[in-house]
Amino acid sequence: MRILLVDDDQLIRFVHQMFIERAGHEVVGVAEEETQAVRMALELKPDVVVMDIRLEDGTNGISAMRTIQQTLNIPAIYISGNSDNKTMEDAEKTLMKAFLVKPVTQDEIAKAIV
Repeated sequence: MRILLVDDDQLIRFVHQMFIERAGHEVVGVAEEETQAVRMALELKPDVVVMDIRLEDGTNGISAMRTIQQTLNIPAIYISGNSDNKTMEDAEKTLMKAFLVKPVTQDEIAKAIV
């Protein structure tokens, strides 16, 4: 699958990209904030977006997915340290394939992508 990876933490992006690629998928783009993620999704048209909830400069991954999904039918795999009820409810209002709580393992990411 072609994956857009979005996270504001450089080390986490590196690790998650490694997990995704080891699972046999292609990371077609990497973003760290909402505007960049939306632009890249619309340009690259990935099969799935692996999306952090809290992004650079206080932007929000759920908001980014709402914007992306207004144009494209791309599912999200959310990865976040936040699993409170409000965050989960907001994420469920998008086309959500999975919600993983950090820290995640390579196996968890691989199973969520399939």
